[in-house]
Amino acid sequence: MVKYVKGSPQRLAIFKSCAERKTVGYHASLVLDVPTRWNSTYMMLDVAEKYESAFELMLDEDFSFGNYLCEDGGGRRGLGVPLDEDWKNVRNFAKFLQVFYEVTIEISGSSYSTSNNYFNILQNVYNTLIEYCENDDDLLSSMAIRIEIKYDKYWEDFEKINPLLFVAAVLDPRYKVIILEFWFKSNVVEEKAERIIIKLKNTLEQLYNHYAKNVTNVGGSGDKSNEEQSCGNSASVGAGTSTTSRSKKNVLTDFHSFRASKNLALCRIEIERYFAEDVESPCKTFDALMWWKINSSKFPVLADVARDVLAIPITTVASESAFSTGGRVIDHFRSSLAPKTVEALICTQNWLRSSCVSENDKLYLPTFEDEDSYKLDSEIMSNSITFNNEA
Repeated sequence: MVKYVKGSPQRLAIFKSCAERKTVGYHASLVLDVPTRWNSTYMMLDVAEKYESAFELMLDEDFSFGNYLCEDGGGRRGLGVPLDEDWKNVRNFAKFLQVFYEVTIEISGSSYSTSNNYFNILQNVYNTLIEYCENDDDLLSSMAIRIEIKYDKYWEDFEKINPLLFVAAVLDPRYKVIILEFWFKSNVVEEKAERIIIKLKNTLEQLYNHYAKNVTNVGGSGDKSNEEQSCGNSASVGAGTSTTSRSKKNVLTDFHSFRASKNLALCRIEIERYFAEDVESPCKTFDALMWWKINSSKFPVLADVARDVLAIPITTVASESAFSTGGRVIDHFRSSLAPKTVEALICTQNWLRSSCVSENDKLYLPTFEDEDSYKLDSEIMSNSITFNNEA
């Protein structure tokens, strides 16, 4: 149906007229799905469902529309005109796929989500799958069961998952270890959940010790240079001043060296202080990196750990998208562009697309979609012919 309407400007004009007469009150453009991108299927279904009455009116007025749906173009019978049951399935599928579409937008948009947000996304997907597996609709439940099998393939055995993913969640002040412990004990066998929590705490302590050692080495070298500078300056000041200054510096150096040698104890103190504080209240505008920047004086070593761990992106979509965009910028006719020019083109394109559009359309124009999926078939063909003629 969408392909037929978008097949020519005349059909699209008729469809818009039908939508106006039916007072649909919805202004987003029809979306034709891209076969290799499932999220475009959701966008197509979601928009088409809102234009149900316009499609029905166009079917009554355009007889070739019905004939088109009854034929598949190869002389065989097509799927025919959609029935009420078909529209019901469209609504159910759109509702089900919306959860995954929003997840895709969250982790693959212009503002890429960092590793601390993955845990909440993961458990939301899990809860959705469990809910739909028990759905009364056989079509939805069977699809959810098939997706759950793939989900379990990657996430069922938490003991085999890289613990750094859980460390990222622990370093989010909204979760810490108490939220993860609560979730694991609710969804995993208690004995197994305890092993996961113990492994998680040990991993965090090991990270702390590693970062504390680096901080100690940097601090030690700094103290040494300061001490040498102090000794050098003492010659011009006098013997009494030199002795007093060197004694003070030695006391401070010795004390901090002593503390640094007690890494395990210090680790427990700082980590336990972090765990002892209450979790932050959930907030859409919460910025974990900003929280750690503000509290870096209270948790100096943990703040260094958080800065590195939380900055890890959840997916590789950003780099894959850059390669895909680069393939469209550099082609057979533009293969001699300088690297800086290519970089400028790709960055500018990304920045322009990341700006918000109108409230009605912003959900249907993600930065990683193919622009051609929103054009008329005739427009795509016309642009291709024009470009080839110019070449």
